[in-house]
Amino acid sequence: MRKWFEKAHGVIIWTIAIAFVAGIVIWSLTSYFSARKSKIEYSLSDSVAFLTKDGTALNSDYWIFPWDLEKSYSQALSYYKLTDVDPVFEEPMLKTSLLNDLIDTKVVLYYAEVSNIRPSKSEIKDELEKQVSKIKENENLLKYVEQNFGGLENYKKSIEPDIIKYLTISKVKNKIAKIDEKQMEEYYESHKEELMNKYDSANVDFVSFSTQASANNFITKALIDGFEKAATDLNVSIQKYPNLKRGILDKKFEETIFSTPNTVVGPVPLGSNFFVFYVNDLTNVDTFEKFSLSQGYQDVLNQLQGEKFRNEIEKFKKDNNVGFVINNEVYRVWNEVLTKSGTDLLNVYKNLNGMVFDFNSNIVKEDVPVEIKAAFVTLVDKMIKDASFTNSEIIDDAKKESDIVLKSVYKDYPESFIATKKMKEQYPDRKDVLFNYYTKLYSKIKPYIEYGMLQNVMNDFIDLYGGLTTLSEATDISLNQKAEVLYNLYEINKMLKDATTAKQYLEKLKEATPTYMDFDAAFNELNFMKNATSTN
Repeated sequence: MRKWFEKAHGVIIWTIAIAFVAGIVIWSLTSYFSARKSKIEYSLSDSVAFLTKDGTALNSDYWIFPWDLEKSYSQALSYYKLTDVDPVFEEPMLKTSLLNDLIDTKVVLYYAEVSNIRPSKSEIKDELEKQVSKIKENENLLKYVEQNFGGLENYKKSIEPDIIKYLTISKVKNKIAKIDEKQMEEYYESHKEELMNKYDSANVDFVSFSTQASANNFITKALIDGFEKAATDLNVSIQKYPNLKRGILDKKFEETIFSTPNTVVGPVPLGSNFFVFYVNDLTNVDTFEKFSLSQGYQDVLNQLQGEKFRNEIEKFKKDNNVGFVINNEVYRVWNEVLTKSGTDLLNVYKNLNGMVFDFNSNIVKEDVPVEIKAAFVTLVDKMIKDASFTNSEIIDDAKKESDIVLKSVYKDYPESFIATKKMKEQYPDRKDVLFNYYTKLYSKIKPYIEYGMLQNVMNDFIDLYGGLTTLSEATDISLNQKAEVLYNLYEINKMLKDATTAKQYLEKLKEATPTYMDFDAAFNELNFMKNATSTN
């Protein structure tokens, strides 16, 4: 989740792009229902956020309503395949990030209005027809549109407003974010080494030897008979290394590898062994001409266009005194936590402290939304990691307060996995917290165990199994908790096809709670597993 946030946060107007990538039909259906809502007159107080000019709200075209944010959130979950989002910590964080993107989109559209930039009727028509053609190519989609929109014409009308937004933003980008070939070449020349390290790659085969003499002997034979035959004759195993990058080998060997294909290179000393490489093929960007044909060219072009686009929009906002207001208190607080850094976090901390705690006390206010309390905990975590905070007294006080707030979050919403995990880290001896944490962790990774994908969650599994084992031996947990722990250990081992260990936990479970389940059937199943395994 954190990786997603770091990748997506601050990417201007990404939500509209998602709509075209993730599926125009689903997107347009939400637009269709939003259009129905728009027939009702809404006031500024109904909005989640709105743009301002000279401190005054712009017209309703530049307001963002709750359903706009919910639509973007739904698209993000679908597009990035995000599941099991923590409602207290992650959901407000993600929605605040998306809200910032929607605000950025509104700013771009306002720039377009001020600059008189809009798509022509023919451009709109062409894009609409392009979308309709995609629908016609898919019989299932065509039926879906006919059932939900009453025909293609209604469908076109419903998506037209968002098509216009998409085309308008594209035209703004094309106007203010142009990067010409000269600028690209200048960037290449000033970042050549960095680009070569990133985009040069070679597909190589290699063999290894314990002595340099053996490696030299192999090279002599390989130059005469070929790399593969030399390996076969000397009974040496060939390993493959696809996509070898610069920066791993010594420079003198690296230069040979990344300059000449179909070449034997070595012996290369690495650790206690000597390696010999054969370069099958390579991609390098050691000239601008080669770079212009590589993926790196498009990556850099997108990067430079994005930087120029953002700079121009920021200049427009400053020159025209364009700002925004977030009406929703939860998103307003999270926005401060997420967007501020360095010593600015101290002001956020002071303000949030006043919102969360009763005046001059360490008692958390009862009416504070749990999402705002979660924002306080997140803020203190951010302060602790920020190197600019050198006042240890402030950090120590903040840690103590964060601990108090975390307890309050956990009390309000024990279903939060993140709150539970933080409590487990803070109070590793509290058995009630450990039970809650490992129960939730098991629910999260159970599908990976069940469907043979344990390698994807190995660290979590090690934590889980050790934690459940410790709890199974604890004497200070309730009988119901002990029964659930023993059952989970039985079930885990059964899924891992370890019938012997599963049976041990099943016996302990029966001893603790004889009426917990149909034990005869469970023992019979395990006996069948053991017999089947021994037969195979």
